Amino acid sequence: MAHEPNLAEVLRRIEQALATMDELPLAVFERARFRDLDYARIADELGISVAEVEKHLAAAMLHIVNHTDPAGGH
Repeated sequence: MAHEPNLAEVLRRIEQALATMDELPLAVFERARFRDLDYARIADELGISVAEVEKHLAAAMLHIVNHTDPAGGH
């Protein structure tokens, strides 16, 4: 059975993921998850389309998963 990371390890991995994320996906992620803005507002603030917001949010989420999943991450 695989070792399950403790909360401190998961938080460390999330911090690492955010620290290594590209600028635009990070900006989209922070607005969506920490400020709870809708996609239209995020698009307006960043000067991009709603489709780009969706693309960058998906990239951000994948980046976080890749850094926090012990089976497939860093």
